[in-house]
Amino acid sequence: MIDALPPLPLLLAVMATLLLGGTVKGAFGIGFPAVVMSILPFFADPALGVTILALPIVVTNIQQVLGYEHWRDIVRRFLVAGLATAVSILIVSQFLDDVPTRVLSLCVGIALVLFAVTGLFKVKLPVTESVGWQLGVGIGSGIIGGLTAVKAPSMIYAAALNLPRDVFVATAGFLFLSGGVGLLTGLLAGSMLNAATLPLSVAALVAGLAGFRLGALIRRHIRPELFRNLLLWLMLILGLRLVLMNLI
Repeated sequence: MIDALPPLPLLLAVMATLLLGGTVKGAFGIGFPAVVMSILPFFADPALGVTILALPIVVTNIQQVLGYEHWRDIVRRFLVAGLATAVSILIVSQFLDDVPTRVLSLCVGIALVLFAVTGLFKVKLPVTESVGWQLGVGIGSGIIGGLTAVKAPSMIYAAALNLPRDVFVATAGFLFLSGGVGLLTGLLAGSMLNAATLPLSVAALVAGLAGFRLGALIRRHIRPELFRNLLLWLMLILGLRLVLMNLI
């Protein structure tokens, strides 16, 4: 269990990573946990990263969902996936403290590779909004997200539905929010989010929100497709490195 704040240099590095993740989220609407967890395990315990991400995930995705005028329609359409994600991630995250760091790092690497490959090669699956698909996606996202905070199946599913851009952003936000609520609840129940880590999670929220605003500003001055592809290649490389480091 994490029961003490990290030393100042590590704390500053964590905050810088959260700022970067928030900037990407502000620019593209996705990628906050993926960016953070692609960097954090190289200098901090992955369990710490998952723990401090819980609160920022919830707050940033509330903003994202409510930014869409017809967000209630999104909730109704994908309620099964949202509930399945929240419940399964709540259960899995309570055991986060019992999972060896090596296994967590490996899970993070696999989740990042899935996230990056899907985005880079535009993987399309014959998915539907049926209850069966939503249950499967929700449970898969809960298992992976409970260990890594990166809910790759939700991202793959939302992208494969070929939704209009605004609907896609709102749908992804709702699925990530559902997972974030489950993660936050599970970490509180498992005492991972405690007197030591809660202030750090609040600081991470501040850094993430600052990055979110910065990303929204720079979004107007960059070539989105080029930046997105470079980011995904970086995630792929870092994810593969984490996998290899923890398999060898």
